[in-house]
Amino acid sequence: MYFIPQHTFKNLPILFKTDLLYKDVTAVHLPQAYLDLLAEQNGGYLLCSRIPTKEPTSDGLDYAAVHEILGLHDNRPNSLYAQQAVIRSAGLPDYFVLFSINGSQLFAFDYSKLSLSGEPSIRYIDIETDNWQTVAADFDQFLQLLNPAPIAVPEEIRLTHTEGAHAFLLTDAAGLPELFLHFEDDPDKQWYLQWIAYFSDHPDPAFRSIACEALETQILYFRNELPDNVTDVLANFLADSDAAIQRLAGTLAKELADE
Repeated sequence: MYFIPQHTFKNLPILFKTDLLYKDVTAVHLPQAYLDLLAEQNGGYLLCSRIPTKEPTSDGLDYAAVHEILGLHDNRPNSLYAQQAVIRSAGLPDYFVLFSINGSQLFAFDYSKLSLSGEPSIRYIDIETDNWQTVAADFDQFLQLLNPAPIAVPEEIRLTHTEGAHAFLLTDAAGLPELFLHFEDDPDKQWYLQWIAYFSDHPDPAFRSIACEALETQILYFRNELPDNVTDVLANFLADSDAAIQRLAGTLAKELADE
């Protein structure tokens, strides 16, 4: 298993479009190891998040972070088809077919450099720093080289939403408060509430309690920025089986009613 299991994940059927991705390459011609991976799950976040590199990257001295594998479907922004526009907008060569993207950092099938079996090599590209590195001879080797590592939470800069989503999915209860704190003033409150909602039905009450406390901060300090569905998220905690979580949720319901 390569993908992180998600209880809220909707696995879309694989869509083989006939659009040309490069020369005569369509989706059905993409590397078999990639297609086999999508048969497990049609895209998603990886359990193993690092791949070794020969040169430093924006992530580390000897590795690059890999977050999400794009799927073959039409659900933006996680669709391989939709993200190929990045190639054109960044002025990259057309022999790249992107399969993972995080801001300016990309991973692509490189059809300019094929293996002996005819498979494209795997290229890491950082548009911002103009850092291009071949990280694997083919996609199968790429998967074999991945290794597990936590997503470090920096103090000086904010993680991207892609990095944040990956960090939320990988975290344990001890690391969850730091993540909610890191993003508590994020302007995209819908995205933030999505993660509070995600943990509101976690089987472990420790996760649910931390998520409810994060919602408390949002209601007390950011209520004017919250979307209307904050009441739906709060309802999850009001129905919680844990009495302490229920009590806190009840207090928050009164706080919202007193606006």
